[in-house]
Amino acid sequence: MFFKRLFATIAVALSFAGAVQADEQAKAWLEQGVLIDTRTENEFNAGHIEGAELIPYDEIAMQIASIAEDKSTPILLYCRSGRRAGVAEQALQSLGYTNVRNLGGIDQAKAALAVN
Repeated sequence: MFFKRLFATIAVALSFAGAVQADEQAKAWLEQGVLIDTRTENEFNAGHIEGAELIPYDEIAMQIASIAEDKSTPILLYCRSGRRAGVAEQALQSLGYTNVRNLGGIDQAKAALAVN
């Protein structure tokens, strides 16, 4: 039990440290690329990060070329918790997109991009 707690604490600390280090990279990517909300239309309409494009995670492969034809375009993804953005990230990478990043959930994405 002790080791499970220790491992969980270390994992949280490392993921938090990684998010802090990645802030500047995420902001730079946003200036050159696109921010995609991979949630549902209802979730998007209830609130999203300004400037984000809506492409639900299960439609990303069919719709990505409409906003990012160049496969080297920086693409930042987020959803509610990070799971759907992760699925979308894998789909884009399998299509040959080379600069794809999962920002996690919407709150993590807001923190990484320093937006409200």
